[in-house]
Amino acid sequence: MGAAVSAGTLGRHLETVVRSGLPGAVAAAAVPGLSWEGAAGLADVQSGAPLTPDHRFRVGSVMKLFTATVVLKLVEEGALALDQDAGPIAPGITIRQLLNHTSGLPDIIEDLAAFFEPYRQDPAHRWEIGPCELLALVHQKPRLFPPGEGWEYHGSNYLALGLLVEETTGATLREELKRRIFDPLELAATDLPPEPLAPGLARGYLLPDNELIPATDIVDATELDLPFNWAGGGVVSTGRDLARFLQALLGGELLAPHLRAEMLRTVPSDWEETDAYGLGIGKVSSLMGKVASPCGSAWGHIGFSPGYTAIALGSESGDRRVVVLANVVGLSDESWEALGRLVWASYCA
Repeated sequence: MGAAVSAGTLGRHLETVVRSGLPGAVAAAAVPGLSWEGAAGLADVQSGAPLTPDHRFRVGSVMKLFTATVVLKLVEEGALALDQDAGPIAPGITIRQLLNHTSGLPDIIEDLAAFFEPYRQDPAHRWEIGPCELLALVHQKPRLFPPGEGWEYHGSNYLALGLLVEETTGATLREELKRRIFDPLELAATDLPPEPLAPGLARGYLLPDNELIPATDIVDATELDLPFNWAGGGVVSTGRDLARFLQALLGGELLAPHLRAEMLRTVPSDWEETDAYGLGIGKVSSLMGKVASPCGSAWGHIGFSPGYTAIALGSESGDRRVVVLANVVGLSDESWEALGRLVWASYCA
């Protein structure tokens, strides 16, 4: 690994991240011999309230790590099998193909700008549509490719998996996450909240030049109703909780060894976030293609939700973890480069 780094150095990296144009950011890191967390910037631009490590954030697609873990635990119990057909929820597609985005299902939303049009008229707009209706819309569209014959990352895969969990268990996805992950690991700040505004949530923002809700000033997106996020991006958490989850997931506390190995079996992924993709988890050697790791690849996920950006990475053994959460989305190259320096300084210490 890299040279030893101090908590003071990581704190300065975090301050640089915020100065690059973010309202605020929180980081939590743990490597052998060092455990550190810090916060910089604001939790609420309007009130000027400072951000703290206790603030919660929407974690976007980092949630896929959680949903995949629940599915794999059901596989461990014999309730599901990785290579079984997921019909009638996703006929002709296996559970593995949903998990690793080789299903060929199209995206839930093809035109984000059009989807966000109601929010431009009324930020309090609420969608009268649930997961089943959203998946029905997905199935009305042509498949991108035959199952197993391509790779394309889409939230529709995890929408289907969330419904599969509920059909298999007879419980809600939120209840299964709580019973299988949140409670056993004592992740008290982590939840799949039923309402857009969760207690303790840092305010989340869109930059003025964003394509979703263009404005002349920063846009508060905290309370937007985002039904498409659900099983693939609806979780709220803290840096501390996510670091603990990575430790348990990669360290073997949550999954049997053979299923942990299945999770880390990858297929090539053709995008900037990962080098390869497993079952709800990515292998990452360069943060968004901007800053390469000086000490090898990490495992985890990057997540985006209107108002929030999340990075959660750990070593294969789970003994190294770094989580960075920001209350803005649509970052500049300068911000990603600053984040890359913070992430890899933390991870490679």
